[in-house]
Amino acid sequence: MQAVTLTLPAECLVGVRIPPRDLERELRCRLALALFSDGILSGAAACRMAGLGKAEFQHLLGMRGITQPLAEQDLEQDLSNLAAWKAR
Repeated sequence: MQAVTLTLPAECLVGVRIPPRDLERELRCRLALALFSDGILSGAAACRMAGLGKAEFQHLLGMRGITQPLAEQDLEQDLSNLAAWKAR
């Protein structure tokens, strides 16, 4: 897939309370969070869109109160990892 450029009308940004130097990064993060929350983007794709590592993105999800879907297989793997960690 090719890159997509999103053009926003200048009048939409009048009065925005984000410093100009942070605007693109902040909008990318917010879009990634919204698309992930709506189930449109996977976690990995949302991390790439936001320009964040997995841990940073998960922290941001938690800060925003966005829950992460957990498949049964993921839960089983997490429990297995936890048991192995506790056995150390």
